[in-house]
Amino acid sequence: MSIEFHCPSCNKKLFSYEARVRKYGKLTKECKKCGATYIDPRCHELAIDGIPQDEFGVVQYILAIVIGILIAWRGIHMFGMHQLGVANEIQWFLPTVFILIGIAAVIGGIYEIIAIKTGIKKKKFDKMYEESKARMRDSSYIYTLEKLGYNIPEEYRMF
Repeated sequence: MSIEFHCPSCNKKLFSYEARVRKYGKLTKECKKCGATYIDPRCHELAIDGIPQDEFGVVQYILAIVIGILIAWRGIHMFGMHQLGVANEIQWFLPTVFILIGIAAVIGGIYEIIAIKTGIKKKKFDKMYEESKARMRDSSYIYTLEKLGYNIPEEYRMF
C-alpha cells in the first residue's frame, strides 16, 4: 500500500512510498516548491536506529533466485504456446519479458548473496553508520531535528 507524503508547509505532494521500504541517510529534506524543511519519513539515521540485521539475511535472496528461475522457466515455456491471444507479430514479447524479469531476479539475488558473504554489504553499512554518527555530532542538524519535533536520543542532545 502506497503512502502519499505532502509538504507540511505548502501541502504539495512530494512523493509516494511503501512503508516497508527503508532509506538510510539524512532525515531532513527541503520542499522544492516552498523551501520548507521537513523530515523524510522514508529515511532512517543508522546512528539512532542501528544497522538493521535483516539486511544481511540470505534466505530472502535465495527465495528471489528461486522465484526468478520459475518466472524465466514460465517465459521459456510460453514460447511454445501459439495462442497467447495476441497477434503473431508480438507473440515473442510477453515470453521475453518473463525471461528478462526472471534473469534480473536471479542476478540480483546472486549479487546480494555475494555482497553479504564477502562482507561488501557490511562495509557499505559501516560507512553509512559512520556518516550518520558524524551528522549526529552536527549541532545545527540536531537543532533542526528537534525544531521539527523529531525525538533525539539523550546521547545526541545538545545542551
